[in-house]
Amino acid sequence: MSKGGEVVADAVREMLLGLADALDDAQSTLSETARTSDTGHGYEIPYLDFTFEVEFSEEQSQGDRPPRIALLPKARRAGGEGERETRISSSISGRLATVPVQGGRPETLLDLTLKPVDGRPRQWRLGVAVSNLAGERLPGVPVSLQVDAAMTEQLLGHRPSAEQRLGLLTTQRLTTGVEGGAELVIDTASLRGRRVVVQVEARGAIGRVILPGEAA
Repeated sequence: MSKGGEVVADAVREMLLGLADALDDAQSTLSETARTSDTGHGYEIPYLDFTFEVEFSEEQSQGDRPPRIALLPKARRAGGEGERETRISSSISGRLATVPVQGGRPETLLDLTLKPVDGRPRQWRLGVAVSNLAGERLPGVPVSLQVDAAMTEQLLGHRPSAEQRLGLLTTQRLTTGVEGGAELVIDTASLRGRRVVVQVEARGAIGRVILPGEAA
């Protein structure tokens, strides 16, 4: 991209981000007003149409100074003596629209179960069921798992070792089957009697279970 193109792209990006931030602040203020008012009535900004009148300006001096490039609000300016100036006027229009969370899809739900494996006292079966608020089971959804060291320390008062964090789970990725479920058998022998928190995540939904360190 040319130098002039970079200036234009950066300036337009900053204008759009500033406008989006202002719109978000306005919506937050309206939502807060609804929570604190006696009526409890709220307002929503569904979209905002905008138009920027801008002017691309490049000034070329006759001396040794490099050319100056800028994207400015559209206005007439008198050029200085000994300078050659090129101006290109443009109008940028668009609409910022409210987008529902998750693109309008129903919120994802996680149902986690933890059961001992029969005949194997230190093994536990972690079951994961992925569905949504519409009651649909979701097949083919990637599920990530990890030992949550920070939450283990916060809830249980100790931090898992590197060996426990890296070796406890035989895999950190599952995929739900046709019924929207997946499972993983976990051997807790390496925990040496200590419990840990395991975090499960799928499509932005996060759940946690406390894995027992002792035998079932």
